Formats: sequence, structure tokens, C-alpha cells
Amino acid sequence: MATAPFERVVVVDWSANSRPTRGRDSIWIAVLDGTGVSTANPATRAQASAEIEECCRRSGRVLVGVDFSLGCPAGTAHALGLTGSGWRATWGLLTAMIDDADDNANNRFEVAAELNARLGPGPGPFWGCPPSRATTTLTPTKVAPTPLPEWRLVERELRRRALRPFSSWQLLGAGSVGSQSLLGIPRLTRLERVLVAAGRTVDVWPFTGDDPTADVVIAEVWPSLHPVSVPPGRIRDEVQVVETAQRLAGRSFSLSLPALPSDERRIVAGEEGWIIGA
Repeated sequence: MATAPFERVVVVDWSANSRPTRGRDSIWIAVLDGTGVSTANPATRAQASAEIEECCRRSGRVLVGVDFSLGCPAGTAHALGLTGSGWRATWGLLTAMIDDADDNANNRFEVAAELNARLGPGPGPFWGCPPSRATTTLTPTKVAPTPLPEWRLVERELRRRALRPFSSWQLLGAGSVGSQSLLGIPRLTRLERVLVAAGRTVDVWPFTGDDPTADVVIAEVWPSLHPVSVPPGRIRDEVQVVETAQRLAGRSFSLSLPALPSDERRIVAGEEGWIIGA
């Protein structure tokens, strides 16, 4: 079956800020459609979620690219005692545990500490928090994630290419992605539920089967995959989401995984996920 074209491409640079924030190191959204590209800089995750939902509710096919990990390193779901589909079970657990208020107040460090306690004697595998939020299971500094891997397969591939992705376990620090995932996945869970209830079909790539006609496709992007030139006075995050949206819209591509051994493909499609273009 041929892949239907996307009428809109939405690229989101997410944020784990605990207060409403605009400008640098905040949420940036680029929306590219037949009329051109526009950007938004909502101050809170609640506002951003509402804007993304509005884009996805409109008629036409939509690709939503988010810049945080949609899955965890292989074995995480099993280590947490979860059953069934690894990624789906993990999404369900995070959605049940995370509190993320309309003003950005959230419990991500408490959730990370509790997950660490469930995963082993600790501390780790999650790490990175203000010293005042440290516990016996969550430390401000890096710890080994043993027995779980530090990197997903896609991050190993990027590192093989001399790129520098961050581990899903790192919660704090420039470029870190762990907190964004903890707070972003529950928002995506609710977005998926709302859209399905409204009659829209949703594909969470690569987990749900590469539906070539789904109304909304949610996928992981990494805006730092390609270098960007930031003009004076512009904010890098805004430039990156615009250029990522243009790159995705400007190519005729199939959302399919690269050639992988069968065991790795099962890990990627069942628990870890993949980054478009990696």
C-alpha cells in the first residue's frame, strides 16, 4: 500500500521546565503546511499539548515529531515487572505515575527515584537531579545503569557515526532527554486517547505497525542530527524545529526501520523505538 502524503508536519522541541518559560531552553513548535511554516513558543506543557492536539484534529494527515525518547533501553519493562508490549506497558506506568500541572509543576524526580527503587538496589539507572532532590535511589551525578544498557540501539548507531546523543537515563544537564521523556510520554498517551476518541487513527512509530494511511503519525526526531546555522538574534531551538520540519516535509520518505537483525528489530519495534533518519 502506498504511503499517503502528510498535509502537515509538526516538530516539537520539548522541555521539562518546572515553571512557565519562554525563549531559550523552552518548548518550541514548528508547524509546516501548504501555507508555509509557523512557530509557537508556549510557556507550559499544557499549552503546548493543546496546540499539538488542535493541529492533529484538523483534517488531513499529520506527522508529529517529538525530540524525546519514546522508548526505554531493552529490558526496562521486564525489570519493572511489566507484562505485555514493553513500550505500551511503560507508557501506561508513566502515565499513571507522573503528575504534571498546568503551571509546569511536576513530580519527575520523585517518579525517577521510585522507578530506580523498583529496578534494583540503586542508585540508578536514572540519574541527574538538584542536590536538594537527591535520595538513596536518585543521585545528582552519573551512575552505571547495570544491569540495563546505557544506550538504546539507535543511540549506539548514532555514536558509531561519531554523534553524541544523550542517554534516556540522564534527567538533568544541557542536552539531557530523560526528564523530557518522563513528562512527554504521558502527554502523548493522552493525545492518542483523545484523537482516537475523536475518530482519528494514530500510529506511534515504529511501535504500532507503520500504518501508511494513519491520520496522525507520532515519531521521534533528533533536531541535532543535522547541523544548523543560527542567524544572529535567533534562538537555536526555534531554528532547529523549523529546519527539521522542512527536512521532513521536503523528502518523499517511508517510515520504515533500517535493515536490522531480527532480534534487534524486535527490540526496536517492541520497546526502544527509533529516530527518523538515524
